Amino acid sequence: MQSTERNRFSFIPATGDEQQAMLQKIGLQFDDIVKCFAGNSCVEGGLQLPDGLTEDQMVEYWDTMMSRNSGPRKASLLGAGAYMHFIPAVVPHLASLPGFVTAYTPYQPEISQGTLQSLFEFQSFMVELTDMELANCSMYDGASSTAEAMLMAHRVKKADRVLVAATVNPNYLATVRTYLKPHGIAVDVVRMDGDGRVSMEDLELKLSASACSAVLVQSPNYLGIIEDLGAIGTAVHGHDALFVESFTEAMALGLLKYGVGTGADIVVGEGQSLGLSMSFGGPHLGVFATLKKYNRDFPGRIVGESIDTKGRQAFVMTLRAREQDIRREKATSNICSNHALNALTAAVYLGSVGESGFRALACENVAKLQKLISGLEATGHFTRVFKQSPVFNEAVLASSIAPEDMRSRLAGVPVFPPLALARGVVPEVQGMPHTYLVCATEMLKDSILGQVLGALS
Repeated sequence: MQSTERNRFSFIPATGDEQQAMLQKIGLQFDDIVKCFAGNSCVEGGLQLPDGLTEDQMVEYWDTMMSRNSGPRKASLLGAGAYMHFIPAVVPHLASLPGFVTAYTPYQPEISQGTLQSLFEFQSFMVELTDMELANCSMYDGASSTAEAMLMAHRVKKADRVLVAATVNPNYLATVRTYLKPHGIAVDVVRMDGDGRVSMEDLELKLSASACSAVLVQSPNYLGIIEDLGAIGTAVHGHDALFVESFTEAMALGLLKYGVGTGADIVVGEGQSLGLSMSFGGPHLGVFATLKKYNRDFPGRIVGESIDTKGRQAFVMTLRAREQDIRREKATSNICSNHALNALTAAVYLGSVGESGFRALACENVAKLQKLISGLEATGHFTRVFKQSPVFNEAVLASSIAPEDMRSRLAGVPVFPPLALARGVVPEVQGMPHTYLVCATEMLKDSILGQVLGALS
């Protein structure tokens, strides 16, 4: 058993008895140490915090006070697959409990019920958010999940050809090519139309050319634009292929429609936005959900709910279709593990914000971007490239400001600059030769937004 006294302050590795022994050794009492501090080290009368603050608002208020001593909390205008969101304190607190952090793969359910239940809860959240029937207990990241989806589609449909929208994150497309090349599966790209979406004309043309196993579309796509998944799903199924929906921004699951309602056979994506810090690029969390009829072609692991010999609720590893567990020729994936701790973190995050809170956050992300776009366009140095297309929390803006100048202007602002796109990725705007993929989340507070607009005016 661990000492309750030791756990009171996780950063002090000493019990009360140990502290007393140290004080006795130096001949002091605790009050003697307190008297060493200057009189103004404590706030007289307390902090006087305003009533009714949410945790997010309280942290912002606290940061404002603490900014007198250190730099304020940063926001990010950089998205493109990884996003900066507020993480409630309860999330890392619960996810870092020793029973979860030190847990190994739960092969023995009799000693792994806590880990198994947390993974089952994660699966349940993913099924609800993606509107699918079955989800595994996570994969490496969004890119590997997407590539595994295309391999799964090939197992189901057998055609040695897949279609990928040009609007998919280029890193995901590169991963798909890497996974599929050894299997001899051709990857054809469906071009983008003038609105920054999948070209339905080119999609129909390529679907009619020859048989394909699947069509992959990302929404919001790499340019932040929301695709018409329903129309694409209808076209794909009309040619007897599987429809794979992908996302890089999991916050969009709180507002946009995915899954069965849009004709999806598989929904995959990145779960980094669900309580995981950016952490210099990882580790992140792969989401994978599909229909029950494809359960034998499913990669990864599935945790199921059952009852034990005494009729009590029990959780077990229902399916492990990797090559270490079954005959190699029957294995659906060589992924050897899942990001269980990150999946637990995502489950804690979703449980803490709740359904209405998650939807409210998604709406706030949309509002923040619109406010940022309006402010940037008002400076006269920016304009939206795809004005008619709906976006989530990212958008492409053309600008007269060069990337070097952009970084220089924002150097003194607590924000990470947006991503400069290479020439040819999107149509050019006359007089504004530079294009940026600009992102905004709930972390872009009004105070920071004001500084951004001031620096870029």
